[in-house]
Amino acid sequence: MAFCLAELHLWSCRSSLKVADTDIGTYQFYDKGEPGGPEEHHFYREKQQFAEARGYTWTPGNQRPEKLRDSLKELEELLQTSTCVHCRWRSKRSCQLLLNSGLLITLNLSGPQLDRVFVDRTLVGRLPGSSISDAVMTDRLLLLTFTEKNQVCLVHLSRHVQGSPELGPRFEKLSPSELKVCCVDLPGLPGRRLDRRVHLNSVQDMALCWWAAVDNEAWPWSPVSSQEDRANLVLLACGVGAGGGLKVLSCVRTEGDPLDCRFSLRQPYRVLTAELAEGGESVRSCAYECARGRPQRLSADRVPVAARPVSCSRDPGEGRLLLGLRDSSLLLADGGSGRRVGTRTPMLPSLLAWHPTGALLVAAGAQGELQCFDAGLTPMGLQLLTEDSAPPAGPTLQLSRHLRAAEGLAGLRWAAAASPPGAGADAPEVHDLLMLAFHGGPLAALRFRLGTLTGGQLGPAELVRQRLRYGQAGAAVELLGTMDWSIAGAECYGILATIMDHLFRVELDADAEAHMEAALGTFYAPRRPLSHTVVLEYRDPICKYARRFFHHLLRHQRFEKAFLLALDIGARDLFMDIHHAARDRGELVLAHVAKRKAKEIDAEPVAGGEEEPRLQGGKKYGVESAQPWSGSSEGSRLPGGSAKTVAPCSSAFGGSLDQQQKGTRPEAVTADPTWPWRRAETDLVDGEGQAPGESGSLKVVHFGLV
Repeated sequence: MAFCLAELHLWSCRSSLKVADTDIGTYQFYDKGEPGGPEEHHFYREKQQFAEARGYTWTPGNQRPEKLRDSLKELEELLQTSTCVHCRWRSKRSCQLLLNSGLLITLNLSGPQLDRVFVDRTLVGRLPGSSISDAVMTDRLLLLTFTEKNQVCLVHLSRHVQGSPELGPRFEKLSPSELKVCCVDLPGLPGRRLDRRVHLNSVQDMALCWWAAVDNEAWPWSPVSSQEDRANLVLLACGVGAGGGLKVLSCVRTEGDPLDCRFSLRQPYRVLTAELAEGGESVRSCAYECARGRPQRLSADRVPVAARPVSCSRDPGEGRLLLGLRDSSLLLADGGSGRRVGTRTPMLPSLLAWHPTGALLVAAGAQGELQCFDAGLTPMGLQLLTEDSAPPAGPTLQLSRHLRAAEGLAGLRWAAAASPPGAGADAPEVHDLLMLAFHGGPLAALRFRLGTLTGGQLGPAELVRQRLRYGQAGAAVELLGTMDWSIAGAECYGILATIMDHLFRVELDADAEAHMEAALGTFYAPRRPLSHTVVLEYRDPICKYARRFFHHLLRHQRFEKAFLLALDIGARDLFMDIHHAARDRGELVLAHVAKRKAKEIDAEPVAGGEEEPRLQGGKKYGVESAQPWSGSSEGSRLPGGSAKTVAPCSSAFGGSLDQQQKGTRPEAVTADPTWPWRRAETDLVDGEGQAPGESGSLKVVHFGLV
């Protein structure tokens, strides 16, 4: 089983956490001196030497100006009385937390270790509300909503630097004299205590505030409530567009109960929502255009669900929606291909976190259970570093076995700066740190030990190699099937080549044959239609793998599948290879059919007078389609060179793998027209002892079976 190794670093000095001395995968801070209960710490000194030899801090220092020990204890006391409403990673080494009381905490890290803690109380007492419900923070502004007030607050930030280079790293503290606070009232009855959420677009000129839709709420007789008072989604202009403040642009009421609303990182004026339909039987994934100041629905994708969702998250590419359901299951909906994938989990998935590469996701339960999945929702084991190198015993990582925390998990966050795609070098390159927040504290960091072979990366290519290493080719192919050739074509081709090269080295059985067919089918029969540019760029190198697959089948006497593949490729030399191989094995009928098919291909360009469209897959043979993978096996061919989108099914790669493994022989294969998507060179050098093939416009040499 493929699994990930990790280390758990607790940013706490509490002795009540009860971290075992024999647990070399869990670390915490300790005060000076021996522990209070020596009978429970038999290997205290040994573990201290083990940690310090690896550069980990055992006892936090208290020298000025950091005073890490005192500031860490202050942080733990604050977390016991306040909750974190916003977490922001400014860089790989700097994280900011905003508590509901208005305290701003900045953490400086060195890997998974905590270096400095700064507590900024500038905002306390300067905000219109005492309890913050949600917040979004950038370098220039802070957007807030409150639990008891029907308002959105915008704070323009201005910092001055404390400290000096001689004393250590400088800390940017908010300047109270230069804070500019402006508020705007939201529609609805005043005094309602709602969990109002807020989001800001990437260019920071438009904001979104939303909350749950309440249908059975009591309303006063007078004044008569307007439609705006029943709205639960408010679009606001902020910054320059609103004169430096906030301005309500429009108020709407969503058709369903919103689970998540956010601006797209790729298109700053597009809003993506996930709404629970009435009755709770489906979730609608909607996209709205807000460039003109009012949301206009562009699309709505209905996702049936078996139970009510308890968590919701979109992948970094924004094309897939992940739902955690109340029946302890996960549902992944791909809006581009229409594919739905579900799996069961041993816990209630109340927290979800996508890795920044989009290849891995982490689901967590409230009691500290963690489970990893790849993008195809195939489970991946997760365990902490131990002396035993055996794979994990169960599918989940039980944090309760490694520490004793009074409360469960409250949040998950990968250490990655929130920046749009194609951002500069400030975004961290290696994402191996997952921040954990427990109710009432402490904070912790789960560091994935990815090894040197992966270069510290955790992308699709690294996961595929890990799957293949443990003999999980099917999971590797499923992960490849979730990727989009139009966005990551080079990465898709590299993964396809890795899978095919691995399968060519193993024994050919029914599973290996099905996996190779499915891997090639991600390009020849894609779930998403491929563009003309993608087809032209990758059809030649992938054709080489298709021809290798053909000869691999021929060497193992899989004549039926080899014949279907030759129909798709449409090259004369492949049919002549089948002819000679079948004749050597006594399959005279198949040899005759293959030879006749080769003659038909040889005669078609001469008879039709149009050779170039045949070689390039011209308009005459192209089929434009936008349908997902279908089970039909007739009338569809490999990608051509002129169609805008590619018909996604072919006779060798279409249909389900279960049907293909049953050995159903196609009907009237000799009458099925071919589409020579690519014709390779067939004028081969005549080797010694080789028998020449039939005479025609091309000279074919039979190489025999290897």
